[in-house]
Amino acid sequence: MSKLIYANLVRMIRSKVFWVSEIFLTGYSIFVYAMGMINVRNNSLTINNGWTVYFFNEMLFIHVVMAVFIPFFIGVEYSDGTIRNKIAVGHTRIDIYLANVIVCYVAGLLQFITYSVVSALSALFFIGPYALTSMGQIPWRVGCSLFIILAYTAAFSLIAMLDANKARAVVIELVLAFVFVMLVMQIYSDLQEPELTNRVVMSETGEMVLEENIPNSKYVSGTKRVVYEWLDACLPEDQAMYVIDPETVFSVKAPLCLLGESVILVAAGAYLFRRKDIK
Repeated sequence: MSKLIYANLVRMIRSKVFWVSEIFLTGYSIFVYAMGMINVRNNSLTINNGWTVYFFNEMLFIHVVMAVFIPFFIGVEYSDGTIRNKIAVGHTRIDIYLANVIVCYVAGLLQFITYSVVSALSALFFIGPYALTSMGQIPWRVGCSLFIILAYTAAFSLIAMLDANKARAVVIELVLAFVFVMLVMQIYSDLQEPELTNRVVMSETGEMVLEENIPNSKYVSGTKRVVYEWLDACLPEDQAMYVIDPETVFSVKAPLCLLGESVILVAAGAYLFRRKDIK
């Protein structure tokens, strides 16, 4: 399988889509910190430890970048007949599948590294060392980011390997990326609702009175909360929200869920690819 991985790595380096994504991430990182500098200078924004939102901002849209790159990268093998040739010379379908998944994951890691390196340089240039030293729990945030990228790779590679049509695979994966966003808007926001809240009401005398520690009708409890918490741990886009949140308290639950989800998707994809009729 090492030869397959090497060949795929060479093809990745030569991929125009890969380099377009690298240029986009570089430009976006510079833009983000330039806007941060402008906001701070105008005294319209106090960042403090919120610089994690800037440094890890890529995690909010990395799935869109991967949803475009992966089907194009894998789709070329179908359009050029490369997969048939690999099978003809004796490579197993499992090796072909895993080699593609591994290189797509490497591409995701390189995109993450590119954004991180440029972000560090941009932070120093536009803001100063404080933009980097003020961030907390960096090992956790980086580790979770790697598991998030792995989960996206497993899901998008499965679709791209089973659908030989590049354009259709891109559309499907972009729709899936949009679904991820819609789910995170619902689940993440619901889980952030506090159990108790405060409200201002008008008393009988006509005065405005603050009532504290009132049960919050929007608070998710019971079985629904348990389901939401497991979905929250398994959805990579939800975890991306925690990565950029400077107040997040991390646990091993989410990384383990993302890892287990990735293993299941890769195993299912390899099994289905073995049974796929490659014309």
